[in-house]
Amino acid sequence: MKIKKRARIYVIKLNKKIISLILIIILAIIIIAFFNGFNSTEIFKHSSGEKIIIDPGHGGIDGGTGDKGGLLEKDVNLDVALYLKEELMKDGFNVIMTREEDESLEDFSSINASRYRRDLNARKSIINKNKPKAFVSIHVNSSKKTTARGVQVYYYPGSNESQELARNICKSIDINVYEKFLKSGELKVKVLPEDYFILRETECTGVLVEIGFITNPEDNALLKNDKYKRKIAYSIKEGVKMWLE
Repeated sequence: MKIKKRARIYVIKLNKKIISLILIIILAIIIIAFFNGFNSTEIFKHSSGEKIIIDPGHGGIDGGTGDKGGLLEKDVNLDVALYLKEELMKDGFNVIMTREEDESLEDFSSINASRYRRDLNARKSIINKNKPKAFVSIHVNSSKKTTARGVQVYYYPGSNESQELARNICKSIDINVYEKFLKSGELKVKVLPEDYFILRETECTGVLVEIGFITNPEDNALLKNDKYKRKIAYSIKEGVKMWLE
């Protein structure tokens, strides 16, 4: 006669410390697996929606500076501003623009002054009303000396936060535009204090970026180059992010 074997049941007693340790290990594995499924650049997105205002200088009847070939500052400013808006929005920023088309803004100001002054006043009002974390005003430079070239970033004298933002944008452009894109070891961005209306009359951190000299042959060619304008926009965005860190 065959004897049936009884199934043996083993009971393993685990104390609370061991159970807690196992649960911690399992949780850690789940967290690592979760974050590995995301691109690292996604983690830094500004979910808080920091508000940034972009101010493309001039517009409409006011062409700004220009060259004999018909290149106008107002158009270059708007190109770069729209690229910058695109870059910032990709990283989760809340972006407001003083203009998104070829228009001047004097009709948005009620002060009794010249067309030029009313345009500036409208820009100031848009910035102060919306209370952004920072604003960036985009311009193109010119000079009687055709040898003058390069990007210049201006901040209001005595504004430490604006100076710091300017320095970070400067550092970003030096690396991303001059070193990596143009492969130039000579060009460097200049950070300068200046008593410009848009820097003096606004109530938040802000800078004015002159993205090149239209009167310099090399810079002039770059101002017509979409890759350059996109690189400038990308670099400004990266500078803003470094400043926020």
